[in-house]
Amino acid sequence: MSFIVLACALVAIDGDTLRCGEETIRLLGIDAPELPGHCREGRDCAPGDPFAAKAALQVAARGEATVERIGRDVYARTLARVRVNGVDLSCSQMTGGHAIYRPDWDQFQLVATGCGLPSDAKPMRRPSPRPRNGPAERAAPSVSTGWSYRNCAEARRAGAAPLRRGTPGYGPHMDGDGDGIACEPVRR
Repeated sequence: MSFIVLACALVAIDGDTLRCGEETIRLLGIDAPELPGHCREGRDCAPGDPFAAKAALQVAARGEATVERIGRDVYARTLARVRVNGVDLSCSQMTGGHAIYRPDWDQFQLVATGCGLPSDAKPMRRPSPRPRNGPAERAAPSVSTGWSYRNCAEARRAGAAPLRRGTPGYGPHMDGDGDGIACEPVRR
């Protein structure tokens, strides 16, 4: 394990992953909601609003960062505990409701210990709070994914359109013809 003070600006890729220059850093012990199109079929993805999780991580990542590198994951990302201005970002994301605890991803129980979780902590399952205002606000949750885009324009801006029923971000209010495909291109 190595502790290094970073000399770069951390950029949130999503609610549990950061970029520092060329290095991709995956926060240890947590799972945040996946951005549209990233939750593969058959995978049990974290609940909540992925845009709120990413925004919260970006805000929390401002300041002097210390990285405790633990290893690498199967995607060659650095697995690490990251502290910014002394605050552990894994703990911050869980406390804010933007990520769930994954004991199977917490090597040596470092996050459980650092965040004050009980020694027999189970995966935490609680959805992220939804933002009340602004462009990331979502419409009523869809039955299949827990959240949906407010409209097709928002889905297109995010690069997620067209959306199929059952995928993150899909909402029946965007599927005018009821065929299970929302925000499809207009046929002329």
